[in-house]
Amino acid sequence: MHRREKSRSEEETWSFTTVQAVRDAFRQRYGPTSASIYEKGVNTFGNLRATADRLLLAAAQDRPFVLAFAGYSVTVGRGNHFQQSFPFVLERILRPLLRESLQLDVVVRNAAIGGIPSFPYGFCFDHFLGSDPDVISWDFSMNEGNGASVLEAYLRHSQTQLSKRPMIILLDKNAPRQRVLEMYTRNEWISDAISVKTAKDAVDSTLLQLPEDQRPPGLQHWDEFGAPASCPGRGSWHPKRMEHELIGFMMSLYFVDALELAQRIMQENPEWKASYESNSMITPRFKAPLQPTPANDQAVTELLFGHSIDQDDFQMKTISCRTNFLPATDGNKVLPSIVVSGLSPGITDENIMEVRSDAAYRAGWVLDVSKMERDTKIKVEKCGGLGYIDMKIALYGVPESGPLRLWLPLGDHDSLSHHNSHEHEEGDTIADHWFDDLIICEANEKRPIDACQLDKDLEFTVGGVLVTSTKMVMGAAEYLKRQTCVHVGVPEKAQITVLGEVTNTDGSLPSDTDRIRLAGGSKRGNSTIGLLVDVKVSDRVNRESGACCLSHIVWEQH
Repeated sequence: MHRREKSRSEEETWSFTTVQAVRDAFRQRYGPTSASIYEKGVNTFGNLRATADRLLLAAAQDRPFVLAFAGYSVTVGRGNHFQQSFPFVLERILRPLLRESLQLDVVVRNAAIGGIPSFPYGFCFDHFLGSDPDVISWDFSMNEGNGASVLEAYLRHSQTQLSKRPMIILLDKNAPRQRVLEMYTRNEWISDAISVKTAKDAVDSTLLQLPEDQRPPGLQHWDEFGAPASCPGRGSWHPKRMEHELIGFMMSLYFVDALELAQRIMQENPEWKASYESNSMITPRFKAPLQPTPANDQAVTELLFGHSIDQDDFQMKTISCRTNFLPATDGNKVLPSIVVSGLSPGITDENIMEVRSDAAYRAGWVLDVSKMERDTKIKVEKCGGLGYIDMKIALYGVPESGPLRLWLPLGDHDSLSHHNSHEHEEGDTIADHWFDDLIICEANEKRPIDACQLDKDLEFTVGGVLVTSTKMVMGAAEYLKRQTCVHVGVPEKAQITVLGEVTNTDGSLPSDTDRIRLAGGSKRGNSTIGLLVDVKVSDRVNRESGACCLSHIVWEQH
């Protein structure tokens, strides 16, 4: 089956230049019930003026308006071509409209990854979504059930890690999570947000029971995926092509309202640009979590939801993350960038589709993907790739791989001679005065029961001290009822190591190439503070049953 060509009317849909043209097209595409579809499908939270201000700020600063979408296979667009997913439908509607009205370019990133929970995703916002989004999304309901606590952690991290304190789009109908958005906007921890239901929940089912030629144009071909029938991804939970178009259209109507308000602001104040010269946004001071928090150690709860700094206020601290999951907006904050020694030589992510040999595993830890990930990618490639860019690349190791040594930098410029904001003496080398916490995650994938378990089959030595007890992180970062992250922590007597004193596990000095890599391309000096972490696999593990897998290394600054 070949992809159906767009009709002339459909092509015209993507060339709107006025807000009224978008509204008219929505009515034409979805018929007499279009108003009820939007009313049923979209809930708004916070202040529309805040979204209008975002548009005007981008226009005044002559920069793109950036929408970055996180999510899992629904947002990826499985069963369809990647460019048919709803983020790009939204892009095709907004791009000509914002160019014509504000001379404003639009950048849309679909950073969704199939089959993933929102954490460890939410630890690594700038890696996946970039550091500059004006709008981000959440879409993990299938993997995270009916609870709202993980969404709350996601919101807190998003408003702290990302400087623009982005607007939130929630693709979800869950009532507790809707209430969290309501309370977060009411408390001004988030300024603007919308929740959008999937098309199936927004459309009256009786319309879809009509004969094809009696339905409005936007509801015709409703049961067709955009990709050929031979391609994978045709799960019943995956929106089909026309569903993606409706989701994108519903989202666009909210931004149309915001643009109309922005145009009124411009008309009423000819000097409007002067009001938007500054891009300073104050990081919110959160209160206690609204939802019951999962049963974790206090250090994990604080990392997820913030540290209590007085009776009422909670503060999120700086999080660093390294992962090779794709898509990524940078190629620097990846796992090999913090590896001192222990990598299998010559194994990179450039040839990731090649099956790794047992010899490669015996030579060190290997950048690899699971068999299921590779097999699925091969099936997709037979369909031309469909445009998908997501892939779960991680470091895999077995006992024969030997120890893996990591060095986690505190920052590019933090050194022992600059102990700012720490109430300790100069020259302090106690690790937990600099690092608050350490979490290590495996790739979220279907794994056999006897595969490597992070809390039982890995030995961690942190800052020269053997970690005697680790616990899996509960509530967050769960996939198919399997916890995927282990809380390693920072032992009491652990010591920091400056870059100039880092050695391999055998005591030898890193090569010049390795030292430059650890230095971030010489951005860090030899006095930059870091934390050494050694990882060793237990003898119980073997590759056939499931090698140990490190997908995300996450650490929190003190």
